[in-house]
Amino acid sequence: MKNFDFILRLAEVIPSFSQLHAYCDKAEIFQKTFPEESASNARKALEWLVRNHLHMANVTLEPRETLNEMLKHPEMDAFIDEDWEFERDMRTVKKIGNYASHTGAQEVKKNDAFICLRALYYVVSGFLFRWRAIQNIVAFDATIVPDNFSGLHVVDHSEPTVSTEVANSIPADAIEHPKAPGQKPKESLESEAITRKCLIDYMLNEAGWDILSVKGDIQGSKACIEVKIEGMDPSVCPSGTGYADYVLFSKGGKPLAVIEAKSTIQSPVKGRKQAIEYANCLEKKYGVRPVIYFTNGYVTKVIDGLGYPDREVISFHSHDDLQYILQKRGRADITDLTIDDEITNRHYQKTAIKSLVEWLNKKHRRGLLVLATGTGKTRVSISLCKLLTNNNWIKNILFLADRTELVNQARQNYENLLPSESMACLSEDDEPDLDARFIFSTYQTMINYINAVPVKYSVGHFDLIIIDEAHRSVFGKYKAIFDYFDSLLIGLTATPRDEIDKNTFKLLELEDEPNFEYTYDEAIADGFLRPYKLKNCTSKMINRGIKYDELSKEERAELEKVWEYEKAIKGIPQNQEYHRDIEGNEIFRYLINDDTIDNVLSELMTNGQKIHSGEDIGKTIIFAYNHRHAERIVERFNALYPERGEDYCQLIDNQVKHHSKIIAEFKVATMMPQLAVSVDMLDTGIDVPEILNLVFFKIVKSKIKFDQMIGRGTRLCKDLFGPGMDKEYFYIFDWCGNFEYFSENGDGIEPTNIKSLTERLFGLRLDIAKELQSADHQEIEFDKKLHDDLKKLLHKQVSSIGKERKEARPFLSIIEPFRDKDKWTCLSEVDALRLKEIGSLIPSDKDDEEAKKFDVVMLHLMLAHIDSTVRVGQFRQVVVNVAALLQKKGTVPVVMARIDTIKLVQTQQFWDNESLDALEKVRLDLRDLMQLLKEQRKTKKFVIDIEDEYKMVDGGVDVVIQTTYKQRVIDYLASHSDNATLRKIQNFEQLTSADFTELERIFFEELGTRDEFNELTEGHPYKSNVAAFIRVINGIDRKKALDIYQNFIEGHNLTSEQERYLKNILDYVSVNGDIQTKNFTEYPLKALNWRVTFGDHFVNLKDFVKQIHQVTSATA
Repeated sequence: MKNFDFILRLAEVIPSFSQLHAYCDKAEIFQKTFPEESASNARKALEWLVRNHLHMANVTLEPRETLNEMLKHPEMDAFIDEDWEFERDMRTVKKIGNYASHTGAQEVKKNDAFICLRALYYVVSGFLFRWRAIQNIVAFDATIVPDNFSGLHVVDHSEPTVSTEVANSIPADAIEHPKAPGQKPKESLESEAITRKCLIDYMLNEAGWDILSVKGDIQGSKACIEVKIEGMDPSVCPSGTGYADYVLFSKGGKPLAVIEAKSTIQSPVKGRKQAIEYANCLEKKYGVRPVIYFTNGYVTKVIDGLGYPDREVISFHSHDDLQYILQKRGRADITDLTIDDEITNRHYQKTAIKSLVEWLNKKHRRGLLVLATGTGKTRVSISLCKLLTNNNWIKNILFLADRTELVNQARQNYENLLPSESMACLSEDDEPDLDARFIFSTYQTMINYINAVPVKYSVGHFDLIIIDEAHRSVFGKYKAIFDYFDSLLIGLTATPRDEIDKNTFKLLELEDEPNFEYTYDEAIADGFLRPYKLKNCTSKMINRGIKYDELSKEERAELEKVWEYEKAIKGIPQNQEYHRDIEGNEIFRYLINDDTIDNVLSELMTNGQKIHSGEDIGKTIIFAYNHRHAERIVERFNALYPERGEDYCQLIDNQVKHHSKIIAEFKVATMMPQLAVSVDMLDTGIDVPEILNLVFFKIVKSKIKFDQMIGRGTRLCKDLFGPGMDKEYFYIFDWCGNFEYFSENGDGIEPTNIKSLTERLFGLRLDIAKELQSADHQEIEFDKKLHDDLKKLLHKQVSSIGKERKEARPFLSIIEPFRDKDKWTCLSEVDALRLKEIGSLIPSDKDDEEAKKFDVVMLHLMLAHIDSTVRVGQFRQVVVNVAALLQKKGTVPVVMARIDTIKLVQTQQFWDNESLDALEKVRLDLRDLMQLLKEQRKTKKFVIDIEDEYKMVDGGVDVVIQTTYKQRVIDYLASHSDNATLRKIQNFEQLTSADFTELERIFFEELGTRDEFNELTEGHPYKSNVAAFIRVINGIDRKKALDIYQNFIEGHNLTSEQERYLKNILDYVSVNGDIQTKNFTEYPLKALNWRVTFGDHFVNLKDFVKQIHQVTSATA
C-alpha cells in the first residue's frame, strides 16, 4: 500500500489518470533511493495537473510554455483562490522539482525529496478534490513510503500530456467554481517516526547531512539510523544493547554526534540520559566522545563536551562544525591576556576586555559591554577578537549592525587594524567571500542568508558574533539570528546601564548588569571625550504655534493656500470664511516656515564654532523633522549663502540617491559638506571627530536616541584649529526644548515594538473568534457563521507559516499543533495568548494597505461590541469621518453603489442600535473604497514665510561673585595655577615640609584665618590637610592620575574587578582629596567589598593607596 494508490482507483474508471499515477508513484518509490528522480517525477505530476486544468479552463498554451509561465495564468489564480497552503505546496514541488530537472542546480537530498513528495500529495489531492474527482482527502502517511527500491531503475523521459478523456469526466462547474477542501487532514506528529520524518530529518538535511535509509548501516560522513549500541548500562537498557536513533559519522568513520529523538508530545529531556549512555558506549568503542543531542523536533538540546551547560539549538551542526567542536575540546582557559596597544591602549578598554575574558572563562557564552559613544567600542571588539584568536578560541567572526553605513564603518576599522585578515561585507560586496574570517552584515541581510534554501551558513559556522548597539528592538526583530547561530555573542552599546531594557540583559544571559560599563561622565572627566556647551534657542512659533489674530495682513495671505486645502478636505465651500490657529506641533510637520529656518541658520553661521581662522563653520549636523523639512533647510541655506557653493550644505537621508557617498565625504575633514542636514540617518553610529556643532531642529522623545545624538559631537580631534590647538568642546543649539524635556522627564518616552497591520488583524480576529465561542453567540446564526469564517481564516494563516523560516523554528511547538483544524474547535485563554506570540510570523497578504487599516478600526469596534472590557476610543468618530469624506465622492460609481451604508453610519441611530452583523456589513461595504481617500489621507506639507521671534540663552548657571572665604580660595587657586606647589598637588608629586608651611601661610594668613579654614572644611575627611583640601577644590590632574593607575595595573596581574576597584579609588580621591586604608570600612568604598575583591592580594591595594596618599604627606 502506498499514498497515491487512490489515483489507481480513478484510473480504473478513467484510464487517462494512469499517467498522473505513474508520475506520483515514481515520486514515492524513488524518494529514498533516487531522490532527484523522485523530485523530477513530482514536478511532472504538477505539470500534468496544471496543463489539464488550463485545457479545461479553455486556455491555449504556447508551444514551449514553461511550468512557471503556466502557473501565472489568471485562471490558476482563480483556481487557487488565495489558498495559501495549496499555493505553497505547489511552489515547493516546482522549486525542488526544478533542482532535479536542471543540470548544475542544487543537489536534491532524501529529505528534500520527502518534502517535495509530501507537498505533491496535497497538491494532487487539492486538484482532484476541486475537480470533484474525489470526495474527501486522507492524511499523508510518511510511514508507508517505501524504504528502498530494488527493481530496475529506468529513467522516464515522457512529458505530461493533456487528456480529453479526463477533461470530459470533470464537470464544467468544477472548473468555473472550484470548491476548496475544508481543511488539510490531520497528520500526527505524536509518533516518533513522523517527528523524525517531518522535523528532525528536515533539520539534518538543512545542516548538510545525507541520511542513510538502511537501519544499522554505517558510512563515513553520513547520518546513520538505528545504529546498534552495545555494552550499555543495564539501569538504562536492561538488555545491554540499544539502538541510537541517529549517529553522525565523520569522513574517517568516527562518531561526531549522537541524536536521541522523542515524539513532539514528549519532553526532549526524557531522552537525555539515554543519549549520554549512547555517547559513553560510542566513546569506549571509537575513542571519541560524540556531541550529544536530544530532541522532540520542537526543542533540540546539545551537550558539546566543552563544559557548557545543556543549551538549546534550532538546528543541527554540520559535519565541519562538529569536527571543529571536537578540536576545541583541547583548548585551555584564556590565559594570554596580551592586549595590542596599537588597537586599545586606554585603561578602561583593557579592563573591559579583561572582564569579558574572565566571564568567558567561567563558561558563559554571552556578554555585554556598555561604553559611552566615542570611547572606542569597535576598537575594543577588534582587540577582543585578536586576543581570542591568539588563544585559539575563535576562528570565524560575524559583526552585525542595523545600517549599511555602520557596517561599512566597522569593516573599515577592522581592515585598518587587522590588515592581514580576510573580510567580506554581505550587504555591500557584489560577490562577498562567504568563507572570509570576518563577515560584516546588516541584520536584515543576515536574516535573508539564514532563511535561504539551501542555507548559506551552518549553525556553528561563526565562533563569535558581535552586535553593535545591542538593545531591545534588535533582539525583538532579529532574535532569529541569535537563536540560529550557536556561537559566543557579545553585545556593544552606548546606552547607559540604567536605560537598558531588562529583556536585553535576559537575552544576553545577564542579571541586570553589563560585564563592564564606562560612562560619558567618566570619559569626560578622564579626558577621552569632549563636553558640550548648550545654547537653548526658543522659537516663539515652535513653542506656541501661530495665532491667527496676531498675524499681519501679509502673513495671513501666506496661509491662504493652507485654508484652501483644508476647506477642500473638510468639504467646506470655497467661498466660506475659514481660518484657525496653528499648533506648535504642526510646525515643520505640516507647515514649514522659512523665517524660522533662516533664524536657525543665521544663529549657527554667526555663533557656531568655526575653523580656518573663522572662515568656515566647523563640521555640523542639523537634525531635521522629515525629508521636506530637511530639503527646505538646504534650499534656504543655498539662498542665504550662495557664495558657499551647492556642496557646502547637503541633505542626507534614505530618500537621497548615493547617500552613502555623501556620508563618506562628510567624514573627511577636507571634503564637503560642512553642514549635513539629517533625517534619522546621522542620529546614531556615525564617527566624525571634526564635528563642532549640533543643531537639534526636531523634537526627540527617546532618551536613548537623545544620548546617541549628543554622542555625534563628543569625539576627540587633535590639531583641529591648527598645530597643538585641539577640539576642546562642541556646541549644541537646541531649538525644540529637548534638554528641558529630558531634565524634567528623565528617561523620556521609549518606542515600543510596533505591530504590523497583519499582526494586529490576526490578534483582533483571534479575540473576536474566542469571544464568539460562547453558547449565546453560537445560537445566533450570523455570530456562528462569523466565528466559523474567522477560525477558518486564522487556521489557514497559521498553516501557511513555513518551517524553513528560522524565526519560526522556536515557535514550532505552537505552529505545528495548530495546523490541525481540530485544535481550533474551542480556544482557551492560554491558546489565544500562545497564538498571539506567532502573530508577527503570519505572512502578509497582497490586500490594500488602506483597506486593512479600515479593517483594524471595524474589528476593534466589533470586539468592543461583544467584550465590554474593550474601549471604543475614537474609532466610531473615525468611521463617521471616513463616511463623510466618501459621501463627497458621490459621482464615483462604486461610492454610489454603497451610498446607503455611507449615509447610515453618519446617523446617531446606527450607533445607538449597532449590532455585530451591521458592523461587519459596514466593514465589507466600505473597506475597498478606502483607496479613494488615500491621497486625502496623506499629510501634505506647506512652505510659508511668517516672521518668527526667538531668543538665545547659553546653558548653565552664571556664578554670582561673592567675597566669602571660599570664594577667595577659589579665586586664588584659579589665578595661581602656575604655582609650583599647586602643580605638585594636581600632578601627584611629593610635597616637602616647606611646601606645607607655605600652603598654611597662604590659607591661614593671606586668604583668611585658621578658624575660617576650619569652618569651610568642616565635615571633609581630610580637613586638617591643606593639600588634600586643595584637591577637593581644584580637582586632580585626571591624566596624571590615570598614568599612575595605568602603570600600576600593568605591573600587577589583577582581575578586571580589581582594576575597576582601583579606578574607584581615584574617583574617591578626586572628591575627598586623599585616601587611607581605613577608608575601606567607610561608605562609599565599604560597598565595594574590598576583602572579597582582593583576598590575599590586599598588599597590592595597600601599595596603590600608599602611592596616592604619600604625596600629600609632609616630608623632612
